Amino acid sequence: MTGNAAQQHDLNPTAAAQVVRHAGLRQGDTVLEVGAGTGALTAPLLAGGATVIAVERDLNRVAKLEKRFASQIAAGQLILHAGDVLKLPLALPATWTVIANPPFNLTADLVRAWLLAAKPPHAITLVLQAEAARKLTGAPGMHTRSSALAALAGRTGIAAEIPRDATSPPSRVDLALWSFRRHPQAKPADLVLVDRLLTVAFAGPHTVQDALRGIASSIQLRRQGAENHWQPTAHPREIPPPAWLPLAKLLHLCGKLP
Repeated sequence: MTGNAAQQHDLNPTAAAQVVRHAGLRQGDTVLEVGAGTGALTAPLLAGGATVIAVERDLNRVAKLEKRFASQIAAGQLILHAGDVLKLPLALPATWTVIANPPFNLTADLVRAWLLAAKPPHAITLVLQAEAARKLTGAPGMHTRSSALAALAGRTGIAAEIPRDATSPPSRVDLALWSFRRHPQAKPADLVLVDRLLTVAFAGPHTVQDALRGIASSIQLRRQGAENHWQPTAHPREIPPPAWLPLAKLLHLCGKLP
């Protein structure tokens, strides 16, 4: 993923409202917002009737959020956390969603953490750099480790393009709204197993058979490839995402994938 470690691009009110509309927010939803900034997206989330769990690591911005949304915080509609969302022990309900304009450099780590969570979100809507959104969505023959995992967990796509001047300061690159809707049958334990396999498979510029040498036999790979329509001599990006799960389960059963 391309990224900007210092990214603090706040959406303008019109763009923020469009993000909330595209996300399909419903009254009473619990929303995790990462990178709340000055509250550009927080405001329409609250106005839409959501209970918002917002995380912001910039303490100056946290102070401004506390002042701007004091009444909603007092009423319990907004729960504000200061710090790194990947390290905070957040209390999330059984059903929750993510709607956020996160720091670009955290995108891959955030999405992976959410997909693999024991209690995952049922939907994710993120403002991202357009290139990152395309990589997360993937395409036949062009999957990344993250897009393969996301495609196995649910339905992904780019919901909208976002103009560069929709943020302050204006973005230096094209932006897009990435969306994810989880498959009801997606099992966290299965996704954790596949993630272990993808970590090995995508570790270098190798074919599948080279990447998995010592883990999977040539016979296993040929049989799996024939059954699930891929070639062992292909690069991992060419493997259809659904094919990773039966391979991961087989290797786990054989004790090769703990």
